[in-house]
Amino acid sequence: LASTAMAARMMRGRTPPRRLPLPTVLLLTLVLLGSDIGALALRDRAALRLTDTSAHVTSCASGYFSLTLPRKPLRSTRRPLRVPCPLLCALHSQVAASEEEAVQAQAATDVEGWSDVDADDDVSCTDVLCNRALNMKQIQAVGFDMDYTLAEYIPETFDLLAYDGAIIKLKTMGYPEAIGEFRYDPYKYQRGLVIDKKRGNLLKLDRHKYVKVAYHGLRRMSSEARKSIYAQSFELQPQFTPPDYATVDTAFMLVDATLFCQLVSYKDEHPDEIQQSYELIYKQVRRAVDLCHCDGAIKDAVAVQPSKYIWRSPELPRMLTQLRRGGKQVFILTNSLFDYTDLVMRYLLGSDWLSYFDLVICGARKPGFLLDPYLPIFQVRPDGSLLNIEMGGAQHAREALQASRVFQGGNWNHLHSLLQLKTGAGLLYVGDHMYSDILRSKRTLGWRTLLIVPELEEEMAIASKLGELQQEIDELRADRSELERRCNALTMSIINEESNGAAVQEANAELASLRRQQAELTLELTDALTRQHYAFHRQWGRLFKAGHQNSRWAQQVQEYACLYTSRVTNLVHCAPDVTFHALSDEMPHDRALGYGAAAKKERQ
Repeated sequence: LASTAMAARMMRGRTPPRRLPLPTVLLLTLVLLGSDIGALALRDRAALRLTDTSAHVTSCASGYFSLTLPRKPLRSTRRPLRVPCPLLCALHSQVAASEEEAVQAQAATDVEGWSDVDADDDVSCTDVLCNRALNMKQIQAVGFDMDYTLAEYIPETFDLLAYDGAIIKLKTMGYPEAIGEFRYDPYKYQRGLVIDKKRGNLLKLDRHKYVKVAYHGLRRMSSEARKSIYAQSFELQPQFTPPDYATVDTAFMLVDATLFCQLVSYKDEHPDEIQQSYELIYKQVRRAVDLCHCDGAIKDAVAVQPSKYIWRSPELPRMLTQLRRGGKQVFILTNSLFDYTDLVMRYLLGSDWLSYFDLVICGARKPGFLLDPYLPIFQVRPDGSLLNIEMGGAQHAREALQASRVFQGGNWNHLHSLLQLKTGAGLLYVGDHMYSDILRSKRTLGWRTLLIVPELEEEMAIASKLGELQQEIDELRADRSELERRCNALTMSIINEESNGAAVQEANAELASLRRQQAELTLELTDALTRQHYAFHRQWGRLFKAGHQNSRWAQQVQEYACLYTSRVTNLVHCAPDVTFHALSDEMPHDRALGYGAAAKKERQ
């Protein structure tokens, strides 16, 4: 303890950026002592992962290593953390001792413009949250997507496979060698953003489709520039739909967003080196990333060391077993082909992973699987070869399942036949892709849906830290409303000439004073909202909010996800016959009358 404290004092005295916060000192102390508590803290998913590829030793001088840690969800740092050699060696030993698990380290350093809010280890979201009431007794089958659902990828390492592979492919398409200097930050962007392909912009929308934040490439657009494009008359208002726009619906597309913005900025700065239009740049980025998923750039690396790219939860087998013991049919429906599915599931569940499922459909090609009733289905033989089969009725479906429970392709009709489902309402599908997994299955087939939102843990943890700031914002808004009420009353009295001349002059003077107070209050509120925005994410703010409104992505979650939770294994806490109840909806007049929960809490 004394040596660690002395090392911390040395760091505080010799490093210009800032001193180590006390929580970091305590965490490193626990690591040095080899404490089980320290190892548990490092394994906490809210903290940073530290692997051989995600922490880089960049220099060594005067007995210090310069260690650059990867970015933390919704917060980040590119500033190196200078650590004494013995301390770094001890930390590295702790990492090397646990190769099977992704070891995490907390980077508690600040950067300019970021809040000093860290996720509290005691605050995490393990609940399954409900938008639409759901009685699990009425659910016959529970299906799972694999990527980013059953398989929780480590973004600091997994995303780099697609990013680095796409850079190589873009160079072969004629892009300059200088793009090889680009660096990937897995937390610079967030899901729900909208890509304007033609203009080279990235947008965050509220639920009314009003653009609240916009970037052109890597440069933030001014309010005037943003409104001149996206806040025109109703007739000219864009709908933000394909083919001109693309939504970042899944974590896979964060690589696309990163590369697109970097290339847009590079094109603006070096117009002679990149001749392609913004729209063509997006198309080629999408093609390059897709190729990485097809040509082995990702699969081959994962096959060599899956623990480096996938976080394995010990609760996953128990969760699947509970569902089957509760009388549910359990299946996988994934776009990944069987060879990759087998690789990942063997790592997560062992060589007998198929025993956890009644049915596995690979290469599903969602959303086509949910839309086209004529897509053919193939049976996957034990040797991996495919057999074209006909499935004309319940008897054919039973015979097919007896031969093998693994299939490729097909469509929703085949799935319903194999599960002997009479209605889509008897199926709960769990996935991470807003469009392909949630929106399309809900709107087209009436499936019940559960959306996986890994960002939820960090979002709720930070929100719990910002209670005082939120209270300040609420009070400022209440004061502003009171000022507006008083201004309205004075204005009406002047208009209606309820007072004599002297009284009118006095009322005008008071009104002018109130307007000045309103302007000052608005500045205070803007400052508080800006601090809250930076606390969640410097560029984009809170995932579920755009200003004080729900974000467009949050609106889709509310409308299409019956349930949502931070990770799939949270289902382990739910009985197979549980009933999920939604909160009562509240409209503004409900709050005004005091019927809602928020109003009751305020009165108390």
